[in-house]
Amino acid sequence: MHEVKIVYCRPCGYLDRALEAAREILSYFDDVKVELEQGKNGIFDVYVDGELRLSRYQLKRFPEIEEILKEISSKKQVS
Repeated sequence: MHEVKIVYCRPCGYLDRALEAAREILSYFDDVKVELEQGKNGIFDVYVDGELRLSRYQLKRFPEIEEILKEISSKKQVS
């Protein structure tokens, strides 16, 4: 089972975006655990198995759902 953690900026109002991403992940994969963690300072980071895979700061935009699903899929193929 893979673990996905989404760290989102609560003061920025990113909770809905994080919930939508979690819902998509859970509906696409049946063997993935999703955790949401409140953050601040505009953060929206996606970790897969403890490794930072997508970051709003690095991308200079929000990661797309398709990108998140692709990252999880690539980790699943390796293991």
